[in-house]
Amino acid sequence: MVDYKTNKEKMMADWWQSPLGQAVLLQEKNKLHSLSAYFHGYYQLQLGNKQSLLPASSRPSQQKIMAKAADVEGLNESLPFKCHSVDLLLLNHVLEFSIDPHQVLREAERLLVADGTIVLCSFNPWSLWGLRCLLSWQDQPPWQGKFYRQTRIKDWLALLNFEIIATEKLLFSPPLRSAKWFNRFSFMERWGKRLWPFWSGVTILVATKRTIPLTPITKRWRARQLFPTGSFVRKPVTKVLREKNE
Repeated sequence: MVDYKTNKEKMMADWWQSPLGQAVLLQEKNKLHSLSAYFHGYYQLQLGNKQSLLPASSRPSQQKIMAKAADVEGLNESLPFKCHSVDLLLLNHVLEFSIDPHQVLREAERLLVADGTIVLCSFNPWSLWGLRCLLSWQDQPPWQGKFYRQTRIKDWLALLNFEIIATEKLLFSPPLRSAKWFNRFSFMERWGKRLWPFWSGVTILVATKRTIPLTPITKRWRARQLFPTGSFVRKPVTKVLREKNE
């Protein structure tokens, strides 16, 4: 099982270095840099690819990458970091190739601080890329992955108290291996977002971890009684003695 997973990771790493893989990373990097306003906090972590896609920060920050032969190596389903230790987490096509994508998101929720940010890049099954996945051999990258619908990913995030704050669509060109032919369809990138955004090859989701504060329940205010009433009223001593003498 370990050797099989390692082989899949190596195949995927090789695909990212191919002309098509590099074209995907270039578009994603440009789009993520345009979203730099959402990349805040001191500790920022990227999963899924050893090529950094994190925008440069004007403020002091530590940016780390967890991938094969990167800063850190580990399992996406069991991240080797402390709870509430990361301000921003970028998942670059991690869910599609995970054995348990929901567990990956649970780990992300565990790592992030309150109001931390998660950024997800994922392939869209309702696109030319999704169609290519259906028609391709399932043992070839990236088509061996499982492309999830955005509504499903959003449901997973909502269950973990994440709130979607931004959505971006990109990669409208067909998944052609040849860089020459891929570039010939660049006009689809210009018109795709405006005319057919639903069919984008990649969707980027930005979500914030919301924490539910515990609201103290205050007791209903009641005015204190300054003087006792009813049967608790004691008769004056002089009045008691007077009644006895009579």
